[in-house]
Amino acid sequence: MPENSEHTQSVTLSLPLEEQWTLHHVLLDRIERELTATDPTTVDPPPVEVFQAFETLDAGHTRFTIAQLDAIQAILAEYHHSPTWWELERPRLEQLLHRVSRAIDGRGPALSAD
Repeated sequence: MPENSEHTQSVTLSLPLEEQWTLHHVLLDRIERELTATDPTTVDPPPVEVFQAFETLDAGHTRFTIAQLDAIQAILAEYHHSPTWWELERPRLEQLLHRVSRAIDGRGPALSAD
């Protein structure tokens, strides 16, 4: 019987195009934060799941593992609470955060799971 872990289980998010672009932008910003930091040693690199999620989204897909969704959720929460220019995106970040949280909990609309 195959193992049903956070590394093998995947969920497809039904994201409007605007939310896909916001998520793409947030993930890219988080990936590039280390490169653009004044002192890169003060910025922890993102988890590998962030890179994987970005590559998935960049390829036009919205099917993520639970581990990737957990990493996305953490980044969205961080950016949602950020007092920087992300404030302009706060409503969309909040929608994304709720959508990802529901997907992790298995309660999201328009989701399909493996």
